[in-house]
Amino acid sequence: MKRNRLLLICVACLAAVLLAACGNSQETSTDSSVSTQATATPEQSDTADDSQEPESEYPAEDAEPVLEESRLGYSMTYDPTVFTLDDTAEDKDTYTYNTAEELNGQVYIAVQSYSDKDAQTLAEEIAAQSGQEGIAPETTTFGADGLETFCVHYEEEVDGVTQTRVFYAISLEEGSLLVEITSPVDVSMEIQGKLEEMTGTFKLL
Repeated sequence: MKRNRLLLICVACLAAVLLAACGNSQETSTDSSVSTQATATPEQSDTADDSQEPESEYPAEDAEPVLEESRLGYSMTYDPTVFTLDDTAEDKDTYTYNTAEELNGQVYIAVQSYSDKDAQTLAEEIAAQSGQEGIAPETTTFGADGLETFCVHYEEEVDGVTQTRVFYAISLEEGSLLVEITSPVDVSMEIQGKLEEMTGTFKLL
């Protein structure tokens, strides 16, 4: 009987030791898991923050400029990432600024041919059509070759937005070309720079 009791006591002690060791192992495993999750959480948060960063609406990279040699008798380079060329009209090309940016008004350069009007007459008509006092053509140079032109410049309100309109009337052997540059008065320096880059490459063919 005494031997049986001693044996039962030993088995009970051994069982208690094993249970205690198992409990410690579970606590260690739980602590390790919590620590790993806590470490991973900031990385996951950073990834989420990165994915929510807003993208710039203005194109980040410039494509190679495109040289347009027009049937109207001129050439000019433009950036196809921000300008769209419409040359479907018989006597007019229109380069429209076209990006995801929200603008107050349109931005474009239009080149139109007039076979029946000389440059000075055309410029005088444009000045008269402005309907504003004190608007008259001025002589200036334009484009890559410093072409002598008649320039008309004025501002007008369109749908509540003040637009700047600049016209250059250029003499041809027969008739003339009219270059129109239109944009809101508060257009950004980036867009203004694009317009100046384009007109700076203008040449007669």
